[in-house]
Amino acid sequence: MINLFSKDKELILKITNGILLIWFLAALIFTGNNLVNILVKEPGYTFEEYKTEYCNYKYENEIKDDCKNMYNNFNTEGKRENFNQKRNLYTSIINVV
Repeated sequence: MINLFSKDKELILKITNGILLIWFLAALIFTGNNLVNILVKEPGYTFEEYKTEYCNYKYENEIKDDCKNMYNNFNTEGKRENFNQKRNLYTSIINVV
């Protein structure tokens, strides 16, 4: 059995072991959190759902181009967020290792 905090160890080694133990637990928590973020995705919108939710214009001619551009930006941001979540997960796994 590993004795991280045995009486034979000096104070500095006990403090170092305590810090490393806290770091390991935090890395496990962050890895679990990032894994859940990747596995449980927010539901996406179709263009019709997006238009109904976010494109409430007074004039019909504003909807055609503006709303489509906003929808494309929304999808691009979702892809970027997915990339960042994967990168954070890999970083967390490296911290655990």
